[in-house]
This record gives sequence, C-alpha cells and structure tokens, in this order.
Amino acid sequence: MNQSKKGFIYTTIGATLWGINGAFAEFLFLQKGVTSDWLTPYRLLLAGVFLLVYLYAKDKNKIFDIFRNTKDLIRIFVFGVFGMLGTQYTYFTTIQHSNAGIATVLQYFGPTLILLYVCFKEKREPKPYEVVVLFLSLLGVFILATHGDMNTLKVSSVALFWGMLSAITLVIYTVQPAEILKKYGTAVVIAWGMFIGGIALSITAKPWEQPVKVDIVVIVFLLLIVLLGSIFAFLFYLSGVGIIGPTKASMIACIEPVVATICSVVFLGNPFS
Repeated sequence: MNQSKKGFIYTTIGATLWGINGAFAEFLFLQKGVTSDWLTPYRLLLAGVFLLVYLYAKDKNKIFDIFRNTKDLIRIFVFGVFGMLGTQYTYFTTIQHSNAGIATVLQYFGPTLILLYVCFKEKREPKPYEVVVLFLSLLGVFILATHGDMNTLKVSSVALFWGMLSAITLVIYTVQPAEILKKYGTAVVIAWGMFIGGIALSITAKPWEQPVKVDIVVIVFLLLIVLLGSIFAFLFYLSGVGIIGPTKASMIACIEPVVATICSVVFLGNPFS
C-alpha cells in the first residue's frame, strides 16, 4: 500500500471514530445529565494515562525525551492546552448546546481556516479546487445557522459561538504540533497532549464537583469515548496528517460531520434539518 493511500485510510478511520464519538457524548448529555466540564477532563486524563502507561511499558525512556528540549516542552504544553484541550472542550460544549451533527459541522469550518493558513504560509493563492472547498464550507455553515433565511438564526448563539471557537482550535490542533510529531511520533505527542490538557481543565473545571450521577451506563460510554473516540481516533488522524499533510487530512476528515449527523439522527432521534 502506498503512503498516500495509507494516509487517506488513517484519516478516514480517525474521522469516522470522531463522528461516532460525538453521538456517544450527546447521549450522555441528553440522557445522563453529563456536562462538558465533567466529560472533557476525565476523557483527556484517562486517555492520556492509558497511552502513557502503554508507551512507558514499551519504551520507558522515550516518552520523557520531549521534556529535555525547552522549545519542544513549550510546544507540547501549547498543544495540550490550546490544541487538545481547546478542541475537545469547545466541541463537547457545542454538542451540549445543540447536537453532535451541528457541533461537528461547525467544527469543520476549521479546514477552511487551515487552507487559508497554508496559503498564507506558502505565500500563494488558493487553487481552483480549494476555492470551491472554501465556498462550500462557508455555504454549509450559513445554511446550518440560518436554514437559508438571513433574518433568523436557527442555531443558538451560544452553540454558534462554541462551534466557531472549536473550528479555530481545530486549526491549532492540526497545524501546531507538526514539528514535535515528526521528532517524537504521534503516540507520544497525543499522550502528553491529552494528559496536560486533562490536568489543566481539571484545575479549572473541578469535575469531581459536577452534579453527575455516575452509573454503569455512564462508565461504559465514558470508556467508549476514551478508547474509540480519543486514543484510536487521535492516533489514526494525526498519523494521517503526518503522511499526507494537514490540508489534505483536514479535507478528508470532513466526513466526520456526515457520520456524526447519521448517528445523531438514526440512534438519538434528532431531526435531519
């Protein structure tokens, strides 16, 4: 299998798992009274710890190499707080105020921003197909937010705010860790990013004080979110980014809104509108 095809497959798997993950989170918000302040820190901490333990058992020295370089240490903290934590918290908060389909569509305005960033960095104009992608992305967000009526907003202003913020953090998440991904590998960067992000949010959100009744269903869905929607999804997606680059990966990953919407409609009964 050539590298381009492998990158495509990895990115597709990651995006699909993210889409399913959004539906899992929406179920917890709707049926179990869970909040993003409770779910996000536990998700990041558990996933980060699981990965770090695995990597330590595999090669206990390698996971600490990133802390021996001051610049890389700063990079991993920026990624953990603004990339990993930023992406997860804003995404889950958008779901909390809307649903998984809407949250994912709004977040995937991010590839448009990534495209603009890449064009600016490379000092070039967008290619014709990139212009089409840019137009369709803007059109999609407009239709979702207004249903074609410019006088009304069909998505709550709170959901729209968090959704657009999630698009911005997706740019940071995709573009910022490029150097440390090449140097230390996807798994190490993801593990520390999750752990650092989880610690940072736990300090401010104090999830243990959230009024959430934890039962077996909550535990099962939390583990599904941690394993499928966190560890495997992030590993596959960033592996794809490392092979085919952030622009192509972010465009391919736009299948996530489709998966999230289908899951939200079929399994949670949300209207397809």
